[in-house]
Amino acid sequence: MKAIFIRVVLLGAMILVGGCASSPSDASPFGETQIQHDERMGWWREARFGLFIHWGLYAEHGNELNGHRGGRYSEWLIQGVPNEEYEKLVDRFNPTEFDADAIVRLAKQAGMKYIVITTKHHEGFSMWNSESNPYNVMVTPWQRDAMKEMAEACRRHDMRLGWYYSVLDWHHLDYLPRREIDRRSVEDADYNRYVEFMKAQLTELLTNYGDIAVVWFDGDWEKGPEQHRSREIVDLIHTLQPKAIINNRIGLPMDYDTPEQRIPEDDIPPRDWETCMTINSSWGYNQFAKDWKPSGELIRHLADIASKGGNFLLNIGPDGKGCVTPQDAERLRAIGKWMAVNGEAIHGTRATVFRSSASTPWGRCTVKKLADNRTRLYLHVFDWPKDGKLFVPELGNLPDRAFLLAVPASALEATTEGGGVVIHVPQAQPDPANSVVALDFDGPLVSYHEPQFNAPSSEMIAPMDVALSAPCDQLEIRYTLDGSAPSVTSRLYSSPTRLSETITVKARSFYQGRAVSTVVASTYSRVVPRPAEEVKALIPGLEYHYVEKAFKTIAEMEDCLASDAPRTTGEVANFDLELRKRDENFGVIFNGLIRVPKDGVYRFALTCDDGAQLWVGDKLVADGDGLHGSKTFSGTVALSKGLQPIRLLYFNGSGGKFLEIKWALIPRRPAPVKSQALKSRATP
Repeated sequence: MKAIFIRVVLLGAMILVGGCASSPSDASPFGETQIQHDERMGWWREARFGLFIHWGLYAEHGNELNGHRGGRYSEWLIQGVPNEEYEKLVDRFNPTEFDADAIVRLAKQAGMKYIVITTKHHEGFSMWNSESNPYNVMVTPWQRDAMKEMAEACRRHDMRLGWYYSVLDWHHLDYLPRREIDRRSVEDADYNRYVEFMKAQLTELLTNYGDIAVVWFDGDWEKGPEQHRSREIVDLIHTLQPKAIINNRIGLPMDYDTPEQRIPEDDIPPRDWETCMTINSSWGYNQFAKDWKPSGELIRHLADIASKGGNFLLNIGPDGKGCVTPQDAERLRAIGKWMAVNGEAIHGTRATVFRSSASTPWGRCTVKKLADNRTRLYLHVFDWPKDGKLFVPELGNLPDRAFLLAVPASALEATTEGGGVVIHVPQAQPDPANSVVALDFDGPLVSYHEPQFNAPSSEMIAPMDVALSAPCDQLEIRYTLDGSAPSVTSRLYSSPTRLSETITVKARSFYQGRAVSTVVASTYSRVVPRPAEEVKALIPGLEYHYVEKAFKTIAEMEDCLASDAPRTTGEVANFDLELRKRDENFGVIFNGLIRVPKDGVYRFALTCDDGAQLWVGDKLVADGDGLHGSKTFSGTVALSKGLQPIRLLYFNGSGGKFLEIKWALIPRRPAPVKSQALKSRATP
């Protein structure tokens, strides 16, 4: 496991079609219909909670080998050990106490609905009887197919099973790049041959063990999706296991994102997502890791994740005997005790109806649709009110029933107060980690939210429609076009408003004649598209200026290139990071032209790790300056048909590197920026 990913996207000829999925409701990477995609993702979205298992040769000595102690993550022990020394673990690996049934029963007891287990980690050792890799579990004294035993146990206990598979392999002779400690020759290494090896391994895993629910990739950061031949691998999986769900660590967005060791702070992510997290500080068994998270903290993490529409994949690392550590088992059983009472507030729920977690300072909220169009809110109360009054802001109507989930027969009083609802709860908190209060609404649920603007762009070159919406149908939206704050007598929104000139729209939500939200505003500008460049002769490709140095900002890189610092200058066909001489601490500036097919407002999306800026003409369209992980920055610009100058500045510090630029004529989805040309040579 590693929290920073490197994905370098190489771009070819410009085609304004296609685009990546950007939300759970977007089309599948397999080209399914929306209904088919939702059906395939259905069980996963209902599950909310799964078990991650990291287990391999690295478990044998618990992060210490012949006096060498590994770093924080024991599964990376091989990083500091020569291959010939690490391979000796094969002769010692004999986990005779491994019990797949016991592990699956423990996961079920914890309230988990699926398991993902490491089949091959970065060490390159296959934990199954692999015909394509002689370096596998059958050559150990144990001589048992661990994955077969897990698959059979999962079937016996009605548990869905997923395979973790590392694209990175520090043992295979064809995998590149090598570790610094690995002195084996790279002269005959062939990465395409390694990809064929991966395909053979995945074919075994997806044909010999029954239905596989998830394929969980990792370790893709040292190559781009073209080198991994990611699309080819994904197509293979889809052919062998059409219902399998695939995560995003194969260099493609795929079905869901995988934040590691963290939970998004507030906003609900736009795509399906799953937080993977360790119980202590290591994924694999680490005899030196003693910092186990308290069970109450893990229970609150589970509620936090579910309240934001995500899944929680909680990890254990069995030891060299194959046993789950007592500390891990103790925490899973504690979570299971809580889930036995409160599991319905997790399984099958969707994200909170409130604007953010700040709206519920005492805890979190999950939601479930019940029969007969009823709605149930689950209030996960971390901080129990000392005065017995649980204030729920942003609720416009009283529940038809309120009760403690731990005491289904209980009846709690609910009253309207201070722009929300107060639930009168007992002084004693049912559970010190997370007590759940359930609110049932037999009719529509009224929640206060600001109106949302929906427009193709904030800029227009022709009349444009702007729509307003509120997530609650019972709210009225009133708006103004003269700059004043909307009142109960302002224009009532009923259909999109056509704008033709620069104007600011202000809107507000009302309920039963009373303002229940803040005023929101959005300005839409009428602009003149940037004129095209008049160029008589074009030079194919992009001009680039490359320099090797550590930067923290774009300005630092520009200052360096403006000085006499050593640099490389040349031409490349595309925005291609293959020109780099090393993986860290470098910067590059690309200059060229793009051919715009028609007058219009264009949206550009820049994804980068670390810093980047995208300029079209003299307009900064996307600003991703600074050191950060992979993030997407977007912006719009009005352009006339013809050739337009484009300038991309990028630098990478340490860790991951990623660069991708997409664009589209609004309202279409962005596709890769491709096909560039130079009109002349220029200096940065």
